[in-house]
Amino acid sequence: MKNIVMIALAMLSFGAIADDVEETIVVGAKVYNGYADPLYDDNLLESIQYTKKFIAGGLGGFHGIQLNGTDTKHTAVYKNGVPVNDPSSGWYDFGTDLPAHQDITVISGPNSARFGSGSMAGVVLIEDNFERQFTAEVAEDITKVIASYEWYPESQEVGVQVAHYNGTTGSAMTYNDELDWYKNTTVKFAYANEVGKINLESINYDSDYDQCWWMMPPNEWEDWMCHVEGEKNTATLRTKYLVLGHTTNKAKHNTGYEIESERTYGNFIAYNDNGHELGVTAQNEVYNEKSRDTYSAYYQWQNDFIGVGYRFQEGTAPMSEQHIARIGVEWDGLRFSLANSYRLPNLYEQRGDGWVNANPDLQPEEGVGTEFGYKDVSIYYYEFAEGIDFDFNQYKYVNTGEYSSHGIRYQDQFLLDNGSVFVYTEYTETDKIRVPRYRTKLSYWTSGSFGGIQWDTALEYLGEFEKGQDYDGRIIDDVSTANFKFGVYATSNLYIMLELDDIMNNRFEVLPDYAAGGRTVRLSFDRIL
Repeated sequence: MKNIVMIALAMLSFGAIADDVEETIVVGAKVYNGYADPLYDDNLLESIQYTKKFIAGGLGGFHGIQLNGTDTKHTAVYKNGVPVNDPSSGWYDFGTDLPAHQDITVISGPNSARFGSGSMAGVVLIEDNFERQFTAEVAEDITKVIASYEWYPESQEVGVQVAHYNGTTGSAMTYNDELDWYKNTTVKFAYANEVGKINLESINYDSDYDQCWWMMPPNEWEDWMCHVEGEKNTATLRTKYLVLGHTTNKAKHNTGYEIESERTYGNFIAYNDNGHELGVTAQNEVYNEKSRDTYSAYYQWQNDFIGVGYRFQEGTAPMSEQHIARIGVEWDGLRFSLANSYRLPNLYEQRGDGWVNANPDLQPEEGVGTEFGYKDVSIYYYEFAEGIDFDFNQYKYVNTGEYSSHGIRYQDQFLLDNGSVFVYTEYTETDKIRVPRYRTKLSYWTSGSFGGIQWDTALEYLGEFEKGQDYDGRIIDDVSTANFKFGVYATSNLYIMLELDDIMNNRFEVLPDYAAGGRTVRLSFDRIL
């Protein structure tokens, strides 16, 4: 069965416009659909990679995705139809986003033929979803509030959302006991009519994450905290044949270090009918004082059983032009895809800065990937002809030659008479560090009534094992934790939930020196407006 991915509009809201915008048929790829539930998910990445409940630094720390055992820079992330991987780093940091009713689509496997540079491991599509809902969560030193509303003037749809988070779970590091706080205020707006859709998003955040002891005399170390303030903005315009977007990312550290990047993106769809799609993309990337323009054209054709795609990426010295091809096949539950793929070096890797030396001769990462699967089982294999990594001797990024990644993944949900069971497990062998060899999540959900009051409850276990050594040779701890939730419907439109995270109080280092885990009790309220 073919998988249809809506990359232009949300699938659960603004549905009246959905028939008029672009559809991308991804034949041969395993597609996972998810939802960022502010009641159940502590961070946005947990909605995508189910074992990522605990992240180094918590909310506000760096949350990078690692699909299919590859580097974080090998997964392309699109938000409301436009790419948002940062031009300075090549990855998207999910740590500054709050889970707030977003619809999530994950397309596994190499997809550079359709989605361009950076989609070697797959693509994550995030679509803002506006519901008439108010959600609040309170715990010791944590407050989260999300207010969302949508309405429907004649032949139009409008959505507004405001979210705020202020909280700490203690110190981000294990070698001090300071309180590292994270604050986030996010405002979103969407407008749609018969012609197309506009999305606006502004994220303002404020994060503590360590002690900047090197800046102060020893007797003042305890009072000097590393601190960063940032702002992310995204604006998109989408019609059936045109996608335009502009993204900015600004951050200022209290040490005086500042970073600013932006992207202007355009995708013109010249033809999209009868399984044929022909398009042209152009983008301008800026990192501090450095910039780069890239242009490409793509074509794909597919039906219910087979799909082929091709992309031509214009060369920019010293990088040669790129020719990318993909084929996918599906039949009676079986699926197969094969493609070459690439990732352009980001501006930081290529141009450097005051600390990192430039390498203008840096070549793209190139590789070949394949996925084979039957229903809910996927087997993947990647062979990279060229990689990019940091060389501490030359103090610059260099091409590192061949490496590989392969594994097997199973994910399914089983419906029961009065509940469901979710099973996810994955085994990965890769040359990349910080990638668990084994991941697993098991959860059970059930519901009922007592004395006329409706209730539901969920129990989950998740683990990440055999992460290997970090950069400095230290062994990375395993993650093993169980969580419990119990909720009641006080009224037909008011839901109250008690959440107990890390029941066994298994404190661990999710990365060396980065604290995680620890029992937490939360109380949440959700009201349908």
